[in-house]
Amino acid sequence: MTGASIAKHFPAVKLSLLLLLVSPTSAVPSPVAVKQQSLDEWRHLTSTNAGSPRVFVKGNTAHVYFETPTNQVGFSAHWNPLRLPLTGYRVHSARLRLDPKLSRNSMSEHGWHEAIVIAGEEWRQLTTNLLARLAPEPSGHGYYYQGLLADRLLYRDTQGQPQAAAVGQQPADVLVERHFSMDETLERVARLVEEQLTQNHPVDSRFLLLAPDAWRFPQPLLVDCQQRQCVWLAPAALYDRTDRGISLAVTAQGLRALFLESHGLALLKNPISSAARAGDLAVETAVKLLRLPFPKPGSQPPPLRHGPGMDLAEWETWLDRYTGTRRQVGALQLLIDGERFFPRLQQAIAAATNHIHVESYIFDKDDVAVHVADELKRRSGEVEVQVILDQMGSLASGTVPPATPLPENFVAPASITSYLRNNSQLQVRPFLNPWFSADHSKVFLVDGTHAWLGGMNLGREYRYEWHDLMVEVTGPVVASLEVEFLRAWAHEGPWGDLAYVAARLRGPKSTGAPAADPAASTLGSQPGAIRLLPTKTGWKPFSAAVQGALGKAQNYIYVENPYLWDKRVISSLVRARNRGVDVRVVLPRVSDMKAGGRSNLVLANYFLEHGVRVYFYPGMTHVKALLADDWACLGSGNLNHLSLRLCQEQNLATSDPAFAAQLRCALFEEDFSHSHELTKPITIGWNDFLANFMLEGF
Repeated sequence: MTGASIAKHFPAVKLSLLLLLVSPTSAVPSPVAVKQQSLDEWRHLTSTNAGSPRVFVKGNTAHVYFETPTNQVGFSAHWNPLRLPLTGYRVHSARLRLDPKLSRNSMSEHGWHEAIVIAGEEWRQLTTNLLARLAPEPSGHGYYYQGLLADRLLYRDTQGQPQAAAVGQQPADVLVERHFSMDETLERVARLVEEQLTQNHPVDSRFLLLAPDAWRFPQPLLVDCQQRQCVWLAPAALYDRTDRGISLAVTAQGLRALFLESHGLALLKNPISSAARAGDLAVETAVKLLRLPFPKPGSQPPPLRHGPGMDLAEWETWLDRYTGTRRQVGALQLLIDGERFFPRLQQAIAAATNHIHVESYIFDKDDVAVHVADELKRRSGEVEVQVILDQMGSLASGTVPPATPLPENFVAPASITSYLRNNSQLQVRPFLNPWFSADHSKVFLVDGTHAWLGGMNLGREYRYEWHDLMVEVTGPVVASLEVEFLRAWAHEGPWGDLAYVAARLRGPKSTGAPAADPAASTLGSQPGAIRLLPTKTGWKPFSAAVQGALGKAQNYIYVENPYLWDKRVISSLVRARNRGVDVRVVLPRVSDMKAGGRSNLVLANYFLEHGVRVYFYPGMTHVKALLADDWACLGSGNLNHLSLRLCQEQNLATSDPAFAAQLRCALFEEDFSHSHELTKPITIGWNDFLANFMLEGF
């Protein structure tokens, strides 16, 4: 677990940026040139006129050898064993790295097994059959297969023929039905490969699929039918950064942000709010240290109740009283995964007539983020464009390579903040992180009439790699989100606290949005009643609402969250199950944090012991959603200490039965059906318990 990967999502440890070491410049080839040379060599070795490699597998290691006229070139790859007791193929991804130490001698070592390389005509025949089997049956429908097809999807044209297209560039009438995660893609391909190849190779069980004419770069697929594992092998050069290690520029940015800005400039222009955040941090940390015991399991979990859920009208009244929030009129539309959210956002940016406001914890500097930045810069000459980004979150994210390769010729800008400002009229104000606080919100506003909020930042993982959720909001409630943005904008400006106070005294500024409905406070649980549940310094309605819902639910509780580490939430879920509530939790099988993956195994065993049903989503799910007796809550907040009590967050909730039914069907029931349900405990060790203990503070 690197300091950069922690800092990317957990702002309380931004001190890890102090570990950024200065990399002195020297007269050596540029990183761009080195990367391109490596990729050119890989392309040459795997070209159609080059000989096929020999591949040997032993356990969780693979060696790939290429013969050249002058020498032998060897690559090695290693992957960690899976710890979940899966029933189908175990799927992995691994980096192929040039290994000068490899030689022919290792081929004869005990335990190595040679794999059959599928290339040339056999590969073309296999892929023709695979495309026909992987594409959806109905014409005009498409499936997005993550990673393997390099950000492409499969669909059938009007003649019923399977076709491939880049995501977002498919015909307008093609409906993308499913987003297959990397795990799902590899598992499905492995089953089809086994079905077809074992007929032609009855005595063989290990195969390497090598596409010499692959789009972008050949990324071999190793299928071991005997060991029931499938490994996606990608040349490491695809993921190499073009700034050597962590460059001097990035180091300087990190030190300046941490000392001069977060704990210098921020304290000068925002003395009151910075002092409040320091006090809030002290109080919440002290409360967190009170380690209340977890509920202990009984002989067996009680039977499930099948009666009615909680009275939603009474529940909304409770929220009025105990969260200090109000219900407002609005309409919601779910946008699940990046292929639904990003095209909709880009469409709204292109159609904006008055203004575009963006508040994002991470504004990355990869190809996806830069594309959005280019669109915002282009529109800034025609409409007002204002962007608030979290300084440390965005800076740290730029040091972490994505899980899928960037375009071949893409060069990331040195600073996304500078890139946004250069050659545009776009205005950027960073949140400066005093006392390691963070603005973890993800809110996008256009013309005061439309808003989007949820878990997605601006970056490649949210567009292509992770399972995530946003919600489109329309109606009078958008005006409240606009007001919150404008106050935050004033606060992050040069006049800081003074500007924030002035913005509050002025009252709401006209943004073109409809006025809030004065009758909204009497909406109860009727359709159209939406409640904003932020987390702010000294005000924690999101935490109060979550704990209240877990304590009052009578029928069912469904939770999907990547960072479910708060001890109070965990205890409340177990207590709900102990009173007969159907409690189900979806966790990521692949976490973006190694320690997080370990902690989730400990948590899963604890839940299973208490009768809570645990599902591991096949890949990384970044969804933050809660459904309790038809009360839906979603947004940017994780179920951890940071989001519940310290970060600046924005969430919404509703008792609208139609929206609850949609969330239940489109998100939870879909994810239950595609996930692996844990039925027996996982073997865990002391390092898993240590990770779980450490992450209680996040």
